[in-house]
Amino acid sequence: MTDTSQGNPFQTPAAILQDAATTDTDEPLYRLAAVGIATFFGTPIAGAWVIVQNLKALRRGHEARNAWLMGIGLTLGIFLLGYFLPDNISGTPIAIASVFGMYQFAKQSFGVALERHLAGGGQWRSNWRAFGVSLLILLGVLAALFASVFILSLLGFI
Repeated sequence: MTDTSQGNPFQTPAAILQDAATTDTDEPLYRLAAVGIATFFGTPIAGAWVIVQNLKALRRGHEARNAWLMGIGLTLGIFLLGYFLPDNISGTPIAIASVFGMYQFAKQSFGVALERHLAGGGQWRSNWRAFGVSLLILLGVLAALFASVFILSLLGFI
């Protein structure tokens, strides 16, 4: 009996498989720190924007929906928690937890791809760009929040 893969039906195929999470890209990517910066200054929605930009650059745009749901859901949860939180309780642990949560979500989503990008000498997008976009997103979130409060007060709910 021969020891070739042809003769052994239990031998695993010798094909080289490529993991979709580690596909190399020539496009610049954001570092994981950019997710934390954007989340801290511009709500988790801004952190989700940074995550989505990296997913698109890695040709994994189909995963963007999960990032948007995570960012929007976490932002709404923070606002609801902040509304019901007593005045004498600090909101700092909530902010730190949201930054940590988005950072870990990004690390789980494409941390390996970022390591390969670094090892391959890939280019990086500026953290300042993530900071600027996060401020713009924060303005949009605040405008939506104020509009919602104004409408609810007109309707007599607040």
